[in-house]
Amino acid sequence: METRIGFGRRLGAYVIDIIFIVGIAYILFSLFGDFFERFVDFSEINDAQLDQFDSMPGTLGAFFLTLGVSVTLASFAYNLVEGFLGYTVGKLMLGIQIGNQDGTSAKMEILMARYAIKNISTLVGLVGLAVMISVVSTISSVLGIVILIGCFFALGEKKLALHDMIAKTAVFRKSELEDGTAAKPMFSSKTEE
Repeated sequence: METRIGFGRRLGAYVIDIIFIVGIAYILFSLFGDFFERFVDFSEINDAQLDQFDSMPGTLGAFFLTLGVSVTLASFAYNLVEGFLGYTVGKLMLGIQIGNQDGTSAKMEILMARYAIKNISTLVGLVGLAVMISVVSTISSVLGIVILIGCFFALGEKKLALHDMIAKTAVFRKSELEDGTAAKPMFSSKTEE
């Protein structure tokens, strides 16, 4: 019985989540824009980075810095919910939830491990933002590309993204995960009589 959720519904949940993240980032940007501008210690920025920042016309540099920090923090906080509950608002709206690959409910440690793997780009990006080292930003981008490509693995027969494979999780209908019907074997081996 195929109970795992494939790429399409997961993509739909992701699009819904992006809308919420943009909304949260906009609120953060509006409320704390000045705070984020003061958050960066410009003494830690090297001359090349400072020249690039200063070359932006007017307050455009401050705008993009504040926008970047707002989006990163909003994404980090919003997606952290998935590590605690096994779903985001998008997943909840579409009736799906993360569980163990065998169809049982996943413990929070497993969900947090999956969260860390799936969001490694954001987590490394936050570290890069804090230490202002450009190579960390590059590493964050490369990891983000790997995870993005890994999401397309959910198109396969087992319906597992790369972060699911590593964390030993899968996405199921929330109702089937709760009532135990997701725990039925997805792939049965056929024996000859």
